[in-house]
Amino acid sequence: MLDSLVAISDSKAEYAIGGGARLLSGLTLLGAGFALLRTWIIRERLGSPAVPILLGASGALTALSGAAAVGLGVAAPEPASAIPDFADQALTGATYQFRWIAGKLGFVVGGLALIVAARYQWKAGGALRRIAPASAVLGLLMQLIWIDSATPLHPVIGIAFTVWLAAIGAMLFSGRVESHFLALRR
Repeated sequence: MLDSLVAISDSKAEYAIGGGARLLSGLTLLGAGFALLRTWIIRERLGSPAVPILLGASGALTALSGAAAVGLGVAAPEPASAIPDFADQALTGATYQFRWIAGKLGFVVGGLALIVAARYQWKAGGALRRIAPASAVLGLLMQLIWIDSATPLHPVIGIAFTVWLAAIGAMLFSGRVESHFLALRR
């Protein structure tokens, strides 16, 4: 923790901005999960309500992790020599650990959402069936967040998750998803 706090102190503004971006992306995902929960696909049980609930939970955890990161970035003392005293404060340690666990859990829960979604994408057919295997694999890869030796993969997996969310969002917005689910209703 001490080395991380020194790094935070050395780049307070960048760290706080990164935390703010994480906070905003988490809130966006929380809102998207809530919006997805209200769609007719979920109301008519053509998709699982677990997916938007898991996405929303992922967003909430990510937002909380981002808020903790902002707090650390703002509160970290500028002279690195003051870091040991800052690190000894109970609130600092709790915030640091909370940011870490909330961020990891947010990623894991997002991956679980993709794994669950893959089953429904496969059932829907068409373009959704074609991306279902990628959804499942990406969801499984997101579970690697706990493995330190996989750390170099985390940014790549995170970008892939963002691309997946954008692609699914575009499909939902354009109605491409709707046509596949309408075929299931017949």
